[in-house]
Amino acid sequence: MKQSSDTSNNSALILAFLTVMLWSTGFVFTRIAVRDIGPFPLGLLRYGSAAVILVVIGLVKRIGLPTLKDVPLFLVLGALGFFFYQIFFNVAMTTITAATASVVTATVPVLTAFFASLLFREKLGNLGWIAVCLEFAGILVLTLWQREVSIGWGLAWMIIAALCFAGYNLIQRFATKRYTPVQSTVYTIVASAFMFLLFLPQAIEEVRTAPVQSLLAVLFMGIFPSAIGFLLWTKALSIAKQIGDVTNFMFVTPLLSTLLEIILIGDIPDTGTIIGGLMILFGVALFNNRARLVPRQHAILRKEGV
Repeated sequence: MKQSSDTSNNSALILAFLTVMLWSTGFVFTRIAVRDIGPFPLGLLRYGSAAVILVVIGLVKRIGLPTLKDVPLFLVLGALGFFFYQIFFNVAMTTITAATASVVTATVPVLTAFFASLLFREKLGNLGWIAVCLEFAGILVLTLWQREVSIGWGLAWMIIAALCFAGYNLIQRFATKRYTPVQSTVYTIVASAFMFLLFLPQAIEEVRTAPVQSLLAVLFMGIFPSAIGFLLWTKALSIAKQIGDVTNFMFVTPLLSTLLEIILIGDIPDTGTIIGGLMILFGVALFNNRARLVPRQHAILRKEGV
């Protein structure tokens, strides 16, 4: 039984890592798309295209519809994880720097772990929290090295966005108890796409004038970071022992995004990227091996008679 549980948790970690790899590409392609498409219509085009793809998958798999009593659950998930998160994020980005946004976004796994410990009695242990602190410090070094911090109302909106996504991660656990990961992802993103229809008139106008490059960037984000990414993420959340085991991988996203920009643009990484990246990777390794390290530490203490 324990071996089966460990196998499931290892699968969850692999799925989580694949997800953050896909999400890291979203930051780069968003920078391409927002040159020609406004941030709110971009939300509709991105999640609208993801919804179309997921509906096709849902029809092929014959997942059916959610029960009427669970519709509010998926509306809340769609609002927190996509609609409101995207709105607050986009508004925040008009007044704060990308570096500041990256730091605040990195609080999502911290917030998720904190609330999961309160709601689900999930325990990270001392080593787990040390690893989280180390990873967050790595994010600070990575994003703020020789860069400026911006404080204002944008920071407040960004914090609200982080709380929204942390709430999405927590509530998703309730949805996957009664529905498969595919069902939950399809219902949630389709619900958010209906909310984004508020920006349909503006989206139609901007699609008419947007170059092919920007439209392809949006399509890429709809397919990979959104549709496929959240299918993997929901599956990972549903089979992990603890939510924190999955959300901890969100610390890797800024690092992967930075490395991808270095590869595509050709910039030489600065000292902050190298030091911060190593801190993040070491923190992730420590977090994922904390269960094995704690018994070993106890055995050493018993051997020494402590």
